Amino acid sequence: MKILNRILEVFLGCVVAVMVVGCFWQVFTRFVLNSPSKFTEELLRYLLIWMTMLGVPYAYGKDSHLSINLITRSFDKKGLLMTKMGIEILILFLSVFVMIIGGWTVTMNSSGQISPALHMPMELYYACVPVGGVMMVFYCINRLSGFLKEWRGLASSGDNAHKEGK
Repeated sequence: MKILNRILEVFLGCVVAVMVVGCFWQVFTRFVLNSPSKFTEELLRYLLIWMTMLGVPYAYGKDSHLSINLITRSFDKKGLLMTKMGIEILILFLSVFVMIIGGWTVTMNSSGQISPALHMPMELYYACVPVGGVMMVFYCINRLSGFLKEWRGLASSGDNAHKEGK
């Protein structure tokens, strides 16, 4: 996962840098040259969507997403772990069926369409959804395996405590 994290960090950093330059260029051509650039608005829109669809799995993999723990902070370790595993299974389900399968369907439906300003295939625009879904599945499986290891550790420590109590 460290390699995937590093690749995403570099890619997302490059996307942000290109977006900053593109935004600067758009403002410069619009207000200084009085002739706005025709491609930067579309480029920035596509880059923002790609950044979002790849930034979500990146933040998820680093456990940096916002979470509300008002209810779960009162759970014991086993209850909290069961809740986390349930959430992971739900995220895995949504990633596979909505992002990968649904995103692939939308991407294939856009086949043959060309973007208006950049004249690029629209498949490149929509492909970010299944790509992000695949990355979510990788991160989700990694997190789920970690939770399962933790579950086994709790179960074995519970067995030891039960044996010592007799």
